[in-house]
Amino acid sequence: MKHFALYIIILYSILSLTACRDRLVPPEEDPASSGEVLQPKAEAERTVIIYMAADNNLTEIVRGDTAEMIKGKGLIPENVNFVIYLDDNTHKPAFYELSAKNGMKKLKESDEELCSTDGETMLKVLREIQHYFPARHYGITFWSHASGWVPRRNTFGVDETPGPTAKVPEMEIPVLRDVLAQLPKFDYIFFDACFMQSVEVACELRHQADWMIGSPAEIPGPGAPYDKIMGALCLGDAKGIVEGYDSGYPGRYDEYYYTGTLLSCIYLPEIEPLAQATGHYLLPFYQDRALPSVEGFQAYCTKLSMFTHCYDMRTTMCRLLSEEDYIAWMALFDKAVPLRTLSHTKTWNAVYCHTPHVKDPACYGGVSMFVPMEEYEFYGWNKEFQKTSWYAAMGWPETGW
Repeated sequence: MKHFALYIIILYSILSLTACRDRLVPPEEDPASSGEVLQPKAEAERTVIIYMAADNNLTEIVRGDTAEMIKGKGLIPENVNFVIYLDDNTHKPAFYELSAKNGMKKLKESDEELCSTDGETMLKVLREIQHYFPARHYGITFWSHASGWVPRRNTFGVDETPGPTAKVPEMEIPVLRDVLAQLPKFDYIFFDACFMQSVEVACELRHQADWMIGSPAEIPGPGAPYDKIMGALCLGDAKGIVEGYDSGYPGRYDEYYYTGTLLSCIYLPEIEPLAQATGHYLLPFYQDRALPSVEGFQAYCTKLSMFTHCYDMRTTMCRLLSEEDYIAWMALFDKAVPLRTLSHTKTWNAVYCHTPHVKDPACYGGVSMFVPMEEYEFYGWNKEFQKTSWYAAMGWPETGW
């Protein structure tokens, strides 16, 4: 057993260093400081915020994505602010403005190291950006490592040099929800991070934005091809973000070839009706702690991984429901998830999944869903699931799970 435990520890360490964004990009020159005293700007139509929590092993690829943003700067309209908050392990946290006219300018750098996954820090940063860049509309991108909703498992972000005041290096989804609840509602929340397109995350954030965009699985190393989505980010076009992202894969980035990615956009005002419909049709299969077979479910990870709770929501319903009930449920699902993309390779790039292949493309939904199991009792995931908004909204308590 000691040898097995050591193997697991070593394997986990390797995966932690290579997961999700494994491409190394030679850093480019840092944008020069503008040297100007920062003053609040006049109200714009939209402020786009890119929140890059890269104080971890993603630092080396930051320059690749910012270079793509600079390449696409011509798509930024004059009445849109494009602001990048960057916290990596080479500089103090700072934020930059990117515009078609002036390119990239560093506006302000922190005097001390910050933990960008700390709720108080994130709220302060976002309030400051909104103070200096007021707008009628806001869109935000969260860029980092992530793993969905399960607490204490790198839910969003990793900050490896978090500063003296940080309590934890990761941010749990209820904390993110509470931060965003204190800010003006966003047009969209885009997660350029792994595993975040889960219905549990969407339900927590349903009052904080109109749209949520991301992947239910791991994303390719380079993440979003920003030069292809700059226009959609600036217009608040959720479907355009998904389509632009999808257009970058399959593809080669430097010496690496990425086979594909899975994406969708969720219209958050339709989450509660979807929860009610899902509870109506799904929960009879789980009454009295029943356990239907998950053999036909689309897992976004393998049994040996830490992410076995990720199952494709639509495929789950497709496997369990009668044809009549499935058609009725799909009417609600299509309203909540109007766009999902699937690479023509039917695969996605993965470290934590040994078989990253979509089994049944006809049932693919692009959103993951947790289903309780006895084996999750050991990890405490079933109890944590009971704390989610989705658990209550769907009516899971009546099943005994």
